[in-house]
Amino acid sequence: MLNDPMLQNHLPPTSPFTPDALWEYAEKYGKVLLKPSGGGGGAGILQLVPLGGERYRIHAGKRLLYAEGKEKTVNVLKSLFRPKLYLLQPCLSLGRIGGRPFDIRVMVQRMDSRHPWKVTGWLAKLAGPGFVVTNIARSRGKVLPLRAAIRLSNIPASPDLFLNIRRLSLAAARCLGKTYPTLREIGLDLGVDTEGKLWIIEANFRPALSLFLKLPSRSQYQKIKAMRLKKA
Repeated sequence: MLNDPMLQNHLPPTSPFTPDALWEYAEKYGKVLLKPSGGGGGAGILQLVPLGGERYRIHAGKRLLYAEGKEKTVNVLKSLFRPKLYLLQPCLSLGRIGGRPFDIRVMVQRMDSRHPWKVTGWLAKLAGPGFVVTNIARSRGKVLPLRAAIRLSNIPASPDLFLNIRRLSLAAARCLGKTYPTLREIGLDLGVDTEGKLWIIEANFRPALSLFLKLPSRSQYQKIKAMRLKKA
């Protein structure tokens, strides 16, 4: 996706973890997310927050840890790592509802590589109290209809937001579909920051439908399931 002129501006800067890279990110962006590569369900994601004077707060799940000095801070972080390569990203200023961050799950599907991609559902995932990850099961958060979530949030009102979500999701699906021609569906996780900019957080190639069962209406769930059953 970095090679796509439209998508590259919607991808958070990402680098493999090294201590030097961590401090470069902290100096440039402030809050830093550390994510295990190839992880799932929000497991192992950490947040580093500089407090000044080489003091740092580490957010791990619902736990808050504190460390002083760069070497000690790196040791604390490594003790929390899962046995995977870790990646660094700036901590996006995601939209919030009642002080809790949320992101957007967009389902994009197609019958096969000869047919166009379609957006068949979307919703908002709201993090549970005290969590920085929006994974519902891990943070005990909840799902909301997307339009209701945007209305309740601190995201600036924009008549083009939903059109832009649709355009970005379809562009990402077309790009990924070229590399993975047998791919028929993607669960895209998008973030909207407090300035209204969209970010591509993750592309799930085997997305579960259970999130859509938590919505008040089952219409999107039924639409997504019907597309799964279609054969070209």
